[in-house]
Amino acid sequence: MWRMDRYRPRSQNMRLLALGMFLIGLTAGYLRVVRHFRVTELPSERHFGPPGPVKPAGEVYLEPIGIDALNDAMQMRAYLSPSISNSKNARTASDRGDLTLLVTHDDTVEEVKLAAADHLATSTFEVDLNKGSVTHYPLDAYQARFDVQLLEGKSSLRLPVRVTMWEGVLGYKLHTTSQPGPPYDVELTTAITRSGAFVLFALCAYGAMIMLACCALAIGILTFIDVRRPEATLVGALAAIVFALPVVRNALPGSPPLGVGADLWVFLWTELAAVLALALQVFKWAKSGPRP
Repeated sequence: MWRMDRYRPRSQNMRLLALGMFLIGLTAGYLRVVRHFRVTELPSERHFGPPGPVKPAGEVYLEPIGIDALNDAMQMRAYLSPSISNSKNARTASDRGDLTLLVTHDDTVEEVKLAAADHLATSTFEVDLNKGSVTHYPLDAYQARFDVQLLEGKSSLRLPVRVTMWEGVLGYKLHTTSQPGPPYDVELTTAITRSGAFVLFALCAYGAMIMLACCALAIGILTFIDVRRPEATLVGALAAIVFALPVVRNALPGSPPLGVGADLWVFLWTELAAVLALALQVFKWAKSGPRP
């Protein structure tokens, strides 16, 4: 008895040391993952316009409002205003004619008209998203292409334009680049992916599903092979895991539709594993449990 009491504190210290090392490693891994996904990165503006000393005749500000990944669409709002130099010069502003903004995406042309006496014109429209599908959630990626043209209202003469693209949408990361095109045209390509915090939260949720399924299988298998005694209380615990998995699944950010790729590889199998563990536990308890 004295020898057992002597070695018990040493065993407890080893367990505490192992637990502490595990928590330190888990914290370091979490910080590394947070840094990898750049969860603190903030959206920014990108400017595109005529090269060199050419002064733009108008300013266009493009602001994404929302992204509907299920329908492959991005809602945008366009603001058209005269150039900053023209707006400050009252004589130039009075002599300025009407301006027409054309935003072309796929086979659709959006038109925004700015009268000579106005200082701002806006329009809201949807842009189709290509090269992506929500079935790849949470690692799905999309691409939007559109062409921006500024025309003189009466003569339809192309004018130089300065385009500012805001790259901020909640839950998404946008990166816009300009492609070479006709003179004074601005051809933009926007790559769209889920934000780092969004992806990290979704992956952690799927990881939690896997851990719950492993715990359920450990209880069910150890009980079935007589390593542990069958207990009726564990039936309730396994049933709780079975119903907890759909709750975790429905709490995923972005509310992805049921049946995405991650569901087929993670959620479906974890749910089946939890149900199997519950069946093994009930079978063993019914066969060798205490009788009344």
